[in-house]
Amino acid sequence: MSEQSYQRYAKFYGQLVLKDTEYIKKLKTIYNLIVNQKKESIIEIAQLSNCTEEESILKIRYLKNKRKIGDYYIDYENKCIFPCSKEDQKLLQKYKVYIYRNHYQIDEIAVRLPGSTLENLESIKQQVFQELEYLDKKGLLNGIKLDPIDQKIIYYSIEKHKKEKDMVSINCENCGALNDVNRGGKVRCEYCGSIIEGPPKRSWQRH
Repeated sequence: MSEQSYQRYAKFYGQLVLKDTEYIKKLKTIYNLIVNQKKESIIEIAQLSNCTEEESILKIRYLKNKRKIGDYYIDYENKCIFPCSKEDQKLLQKYKVYIYRNHYQIDEIAVRLPGSTLENLESIKQQVFQELEYLDKKGLLNGIKLDPIDQKIIYYSIEKHKKEKDMVSINCENCGALNDVNRGGKVRCEYCGSIIEGPPKRSWQRH
């Protein structure tokens, strides 16, 4: 659970976070508050871990993604977290094998569900997306994003693997923000605008 891993996770969800000398301390504090002290108030968790509320939510989601804490429902409106209800847990279990183990898309999940036929496939696909959207809005899905337009699932692990083939993640020397840079290339830091140089291309790429 390195800080760079956390920064990559944050970036997947469109959040740019800077290097933090208290990163490990904050993460351990949040883990302890949830697992051992059974705290449910996000406001209290944020205050006790010296985080903003947004930062504490992101770290809670990261801990869930790393399977360090269980399936907690994140109530964004009331700023609380609760253990997943039995009904939601049952629905989550229905999809876990498809999304976490196999990284299937909506149509691939639909054809594998019991009772799926050619006649009802379209309605099953809509049901799959709606149920995943429901779980996602409750903060019960981790490491994925749902595309409501194309009704596709974007997987963090797959996107990360794609980038690692041609790019590397480098912390800006000026501000500490994580940036993706092509090997042998340059980019401007997304946070402060400083120039960041990528490492040399691998030898097998030089031809």
